[in-house]
Amino acid sequence: MSYSFLKALKERVLVCDGAMGTMLMGYGLTSGGCSEEWNLSRPEVIEEIHRLYIDAGADCIETNTFGANRFRLSAHHLEDKVRELNIAGARIARKVAQDKVFVLGSIGPTGKILEPFGDLSFESAYEAFKEQAMALEEGGVDAIIIETMGDLQEARIALLACKENTKLPVICQMSFSENLRTTSGTPPEVSALVLWSLGADVVGANCSMGSEGLYKVLEKMVSSGVPYISIQPNAGMPIIEGGKLLYPESPEQLANFAVKYVELGASIVGSCCGSTPDHTKAISDAVKSMEKVKIERRGAYTAFTSRTKLVEIAKDLPITIIGEKLNAYAEECRNLLSSKDMDGLIDLGREQIQAGAKAIDLHLSSPEVNEKELIRELIINFQQFGDIPLVFDVQDPDILEMALRLYPGRGCINSISLEHSRERIIELAKRYGTVTIALTTGREKLPQNAEERIKNGEDILSIFSINDRASIILDPLVFSIATNPEQIGETIKALFYFSSKGYLTTLGLSNVSFGLPNRSLLNRAFLSMTVANGLDSVILDPTDKNLMELLYASQVIVGRISQIDYVKRFK
Repeated sequence: MSYSFLKALKERVLVCDGAMGTMLMGYGLTSGGCSEEWNLSRPEVIEEIHRLYIDAGADCIETNTFGANRFRLSAHHLEDKVRELNIAGARIARKVAQDKVFVLGSIGPTGKILEPFGDLSFESAYEAFKEQAMALEEGGVDAIIIETMGDLQEARIALLACKENTKLPVICQMSFSENLRTTSGTPPEVSALVLWSLGADVVGANCSMGSEGLYKVLEKMVSSGVPYISIQPNAGMPIIEGGKLLYPESPEQLANFAVKYVELGASIVGSCCGSTPDHTKAISDAVKSMEKVKIERRGAYTAFTSRTKLVEIAKDLPITIIGEKLNAYAEECRNLLSSKDMDGLIDLGREQIQAGAKAIDLHLSSPEVNEKELIRELIINFQQFGDIPLVFDVQDPDILEMALRLYPGRGCINSISLEHSRERIIELAKRYGTVTIALTTGREKLPQNAEERIKNGEDILSIFSINDRASIILDPLVFSIATNPEQIGETIKALFYFSSKGYLTTLGLSNVSFGLPNRSLLNRAFLSMTVANGLDSVILDPTDKNLMELLYASQVIVGRISQIDYVKRFK
């Protein structure tokens, strides 16, 4: 279509069509039948349904390809027809749409459970989605819509497959239960942030609940700050009356909520199971009669996630604690690595979270282990035992990319710098939309004073777009006072400068005491200085109770934790 889908998205609210599967049942599709096969055997029916939705006012129609992946088609012995069925579905929709409305290539879940909870591998799922996406592009769709995803990781895999193997815009929609979580436990704001950061052009939700439930989902997604959101509810929760499955929400009810969605910030509205062209007409009439709504969105903010948990770093929040103990240079971790004690490593991570860390830093490069296999195994195990947010202190770009692809959330990289050896890591940070810690080292040497740290930090920020800079955390570098005592003041000066400019900051606290006795005491003394000068996050040992108590009290003094909370904690 000559008129760009992305251009239209920026200019106006788009109305998507409604259900395909329940409509086909009205034409004789049996329960358990393969609707996608009708693209070959009964294309005239698919054409008619598309035409009804266009006549009802839809700006976008979805191809009849929701289940046209090799795994779902295998149940009907059609796994060898993936390409044929997807191309046919796309061409049917294109034929009816012509250049009047947009055609969205529908991709649904595989119906399988991914590792580590099932037996479907990342690679197998990726290949299935790649096969489908490429066929839809060949068939002539304007964009791809990944929808009804209950597992954030499966949505991530589908998104990667679409973005890496086609040139099409991608909408990515999750499905939520009444507890406002997906079947794999992901809340709306986490799914929105993860998928948007990974490259989705639109994120959203469909199916699962009626209009009111998805309004609550939309509220959470809007809070994530993503700019384009699509919402397509069922026509209510299905009920059985007289032995028939019915969807109770009327066209008027869906239309009323569609207006509310737009007022809240939705860019695409439509409907899902149980809806009809009558629902689409009511939605279209209601939305297109609205005056243009000005949406005040939250700006970009700094947060990384696991599958279910969001870790935000901000100047108006308590300092974010990242656990440091999974480090190959630390004796306890080194011993666990030497003995290949995976359970011990997992326990060391969980122990830090229980002690107050919001995330765990992984620095596991060691000649005694295969770092790639170890990182992979830890990512899988941390999903099973607590779903702990991870920070990847991995300097081998190949290992880091493996981790960022496999990790079922928005990753955080520790670290990048101006050094030529880190250029590919910067590329990975941009490609995977990560939060990234930036060391203020120079291209050729370590900084000798605050001025050099400041220049290096601002040079790193200039590498990124204005929006992407919100995901950069600057580390003004602390060296051990055993070798560079004069550098402590320079670190503090740079820290204060960065904070005064509104830049987010972090430090590896324990570096200050390296090589000296009674390290905890030195760490505490330095920590209080950094809190007073604008520190926003810190990598430390959260199991050091004295250190943690000092951090808490220091934040009360500078106003990052309220006196009321302080009194409650120590009363």
